[in-house]
Amino acid sequence: MRLVWNELTPKDRYLIRGIRPLSLTEMGYVTHLYLPLIGIESYTLYQLLVHELDERSGAVSEGTHRSLMLMTSLSLDRLLAARERLEALGLLEVRRRENRDRDYFYEYIVKPPLSPHQFFQEEVWSVMLLNRVERPRFEQLRRKYADPRYAELEREYPYEENVTKPFYEVYHSLAPSELEVRPGSETEQFLRRMEQHYPASPQRTDYLAEPSPTLDLSFVRLNLPSHIEAADVLTSETIPFLYQLLHFYQLSSWLLGQELRDWKLYTPDGRLDRLALRKRLREKYVDGLLSRDTALPADLQFSPGELPEPGSAQHARICRSLSPLTLLELAVGGRVSKAFLERAEALVFTDGMPPEVVNVLLLHALRETQMELPRSYLETIRDSWKAKQISTVDEAVQVILERTEAKKQAQENAKARKKPTAALQRGGRPVLQDKLPASVQRQMEREQAQEQAAKGKESASSGQETSWKLIDDPEFRELLDSFPNQQRGGKR
Repeated sequence: MRLVWNELTPKDRYLIRGIRPLSLTEMGYVTHLYLPLIGIESYTLYQLLVHELDERSGAVSEGTHRSLMLMTSLSLDRLLAARERLEALGLLEVRRRENRDRDYFYEYIVKPPLSPHQFFQEEVWSVMLLNRVERPRFEQLRRKYADPRYAELEREYPYEENVTKPFYEVYHSLAPSELEVRPGSETEQFLRRMEQHYPASPQRTDYLAEPSPTLDLSFVRLNLPSHIEAADVLTSETIPFLYQLLHFYQLSSWLLGQELRDWKLYTPDGRLDRLALRKRLREKYVDGLLSRDTALPADLQFSPGELPEPGSAQHARICRSLSPLTLLELAVGGRVSKAFLERAEALVFTDGMPPEVVNVLLLHALRETQMELPRSYLETIRDSWKAKQISTVDEAVQVILERTEAKKQAQENAKARKKPTAALQRGGRPVLQDKLPASVQRQMEREQAQEQAAKGKESASSGQETSWKLIDDPEFRELLDSFPNQQRGGKR
């Protein structure tokens, strides 16, 4: 029996945030296509969350789950079930945010629905909708969202040319002075003050709803060996594992079903051997025998070796959208080695890290180790992030940026402590010397004083020897005798 109070309580706080404004047409998609699948309770919760946001700015709204229970007339377990149905169909993303004082709240990110074209491309959803509304209503929906005229035009006029004018061609008369904002000017201060006092809502008008990979269980049941029962394979532990395989290797349900036909992948009691299935897919990938769907949109691609910067919008979108294997393929420019594959796979399947966090870790490791993935380096960061309970891209990026800033500050402090005490010339370049300890400095001063005293004695003795040598010289002696002898007091 599920204990709901261990997962959610009425006093738990929530905060609602929208990705972008939803149009009236999109709300119609939810009513016609999603309502039969999610039910009236989930539909009511979605409508409530959407209208809790500010319609103009999309500003966040917050409250407690008790208020949601009162407004929807749902008990806590029914409210949680309604929320999870929205999560399963991609209409809601839930995050749990916590600070160091163990104070937490739930962040509900309301996501737009798929377009009818995308919705009907999902075979599982289409079959579910057909079973719920039956054929006459299903045909009405397909007719309602069909566009036969556009398909006809594409057939008759297959050649097209984009003649849209870019910005610089239309606004070519703008002077540089109209766009320049000088640092420290009144305009720059005003813009900064507006940004601080009235920050814009982080809504994204460029967001496009994308379907997540779905597992068609009919393919799995159809391809199971004859002596294997589907109920023993499709358990609460196996289904999430199969979803992970679909996302990591970018497989289709049909290809995964073909792999499950082998009776060697099952234990004697009829259960799926997950390690054997992982090993099979890994070996097929290394040998180039695994068929995969690798088509990617242009905004998710980057050149080999040119990794996106942590904290950028492209970095966040890539980490949230790509599988770790696809990310490594883009980074190296092709199929990755067995060592890279095993390390990325272990982070997802063995260590249980979210794929988006694994992507952040892989990009960080590649950047810091010159496009290598040392096992010890990955394990060190993995243990640190697991201890900090990092579960999202934003949290992982924040840790990386803080670590980079701390490392930079430590280097600057180390440079500041190294002050030059003497400049020695080597090849015309000054060489900085570190400051010696006080005890060593005093000993060197005493030795220098002793050397100077010894040099003084040597110079004095050398002067005395010189005077005696002059007296012994015959010419000097003869010259000295030639002078008349003078006595003291003027007597001779």
